[in-house]
Amino acid sequence: MWDKVKDFIGGNAPVIGSLLGGPAGGAAGALVASWLGVENDPNKILEKLQTDPNAMVAIKQMESDERKQLRELQFQAEMAKLKDQQHQHEQQQETIRTGDTAEDEYVRRTRPKIARRSFYFGALYIGVMEVLNAFDVGTGASWEMAGIILSPVWAYMGFRTIDGFGNKFKFLGKK
Repeated sequence: MWDKVKDFIGGNAPVIGSLLGGPAGGAAGALVASWLGVENDPNKILEKLQTDPNAMVAIKQMESDERKQLRELQFQAEMAKLKDQQHQHEQQQETIRTGDTAEDEYVRRTRPKIARRSFYFGALYIGVMEVLNAFDVGTGASWEMAGIILSPVWAYMGFRTIDGFGNKFKFLGKK
């Protein structure tokens, strides 16, 4: 909804543009609307920006004058993102704990079984493809395919993102 306004303002007022595209978009939009003297509606704001040459000057002035309030909005937006990520992590961990302590044996053993099978098939795939490559048949294991096959075992072990482990695993090409 605010994306068109964000794109229009973007290069001229980057702080406001970034806020309009994030979780604080509505609050930043209200601030922009009050500075432009229009209704707090993305279409009305965009119309004003497109038709009034002084509107962009007002936005630049607003970014300069309202720096403290804009920084607070940025801080709130970042906190909202972090809180959402934390909530997702907590939900995931609760789901895992519930499954691991379930009374139903099938539910309790499903995740470990998937992880074991992922490991077996991944090791088998890599081994067979590399042996074939040693005999000049094929090009060896595709590390992308191996990653796909092994992803359930990595997820079971808590490996969420490669970038989080980049410093420990320099062989993956990350720093």
